[in-house]
Amino acid sequence: MLALFEHLSLEFLGEFDVSAPAETGRTREHEPPELMRRFLHCYCHDIYGIRPVERELRNTVVWLGSGFDSPPSRDAVDRFLTDLEHVVDDVFTRLVEQAARCGLLDLTYCIDSTDVRAMPADQDASKCYDPTADEYYHEYGCTIVSTGSKIPIAAEFTES
Repeated sequence: MLALFEHLSLEFLGEFDVSAPAETGRTREHEPPELMRRFLHCYCHDIYGIRPVERELRNTVVWLGSGFDSPPSRDAVDRFLTDLEHVVDDVFTRLVEQAARCGLLDLTYCIDSTDVRAMPADQDASKCYDPTADEYYHEYGCTIVSTGSKIPIAAEFTES
């Protein structure tokens, strides 16, 4: 999945209102395209949640490899995720359109339904029980349509 993003530009993230500097004039220390690349790194390594992502981004190899002068703070990670939440559908659409223009999609489609774990404090997630692990967890359902090369082209999250 990370190799895919070598072919796609994330510079368009700066076009969204949520990426603009704060009204107070405070500028961002880490630009949205670079933060998005780092989040994708985390997600591809099954690292989710503000604290785990922040810990991974403090890994010297990860933050130096991203071109950051310093690792992002927990507040920066939280702000980025909060901002991204408002435009995630548009971001996803733009990425799929870029992949199509680059010829990275083919005509074979797959539909996969899976669970996406959520934080216990998430009121919208469903509480579930895994008898094999003898544990309760919170989740959303996610249906993904992808091409034969497993590049997602559509996704829908639902209460599980």
